[in-house]
Amino acid sequence: MANRDSGNLRRGPWLEEEDEILTAIVGALGEKHWDALAKQSGLKRSGKSCRLRWMNYLRPNLKHGEITQEEEDIILDLHKQWGSKWSKIAKRLPGRTDNEIKNYWRSHLKKKIEAQQTG
Repeated sequence: MANRDSGNLRRGPWLEEEDEILTAIVGALGEKHWDALAKQSGLKRSGKSCRLRWMNYLRPNLKHGEITQEEEDIILDLHKQWGSKWSKIAKRLPGRTDNEIKNYWRSHLKKKIEAQQTG
C-alpha cells in the first residue's frame, strides 16, 4: 500500500544532518515501527527509506571497508551450498549486509569464478 504522503517525501542522497537525526531517533525508539519512526523524526523520508539507511549504512555494528580474503572464502563456500541466499550468507558474516554481499558477488566473485572455469 502506497504512503498517502509519498508526493511530499524527499528522495535521493541522504544528508549528514538526516543521518544524525535518524541515528538519534533510532537510539531513542529502537529499530522497529519504521513508518511511525520516520514520522516522529520529522524527516521527510519513508519508513522503508529510513529502515534501509539504518540497516545498510548507519548501524553501529556494520563493518565498513573491503571484504577480507577470509570473508570471500566464506561467501564462495556458502554460495556453493545455498546459492544466492544473501541474507542467509550475511548471517555468517557479522557486520556485513546481504546487499553488500550480493553486490560483491556480482561485481567481483562471479567474474572471478567464470574466469577460473574458462581458464
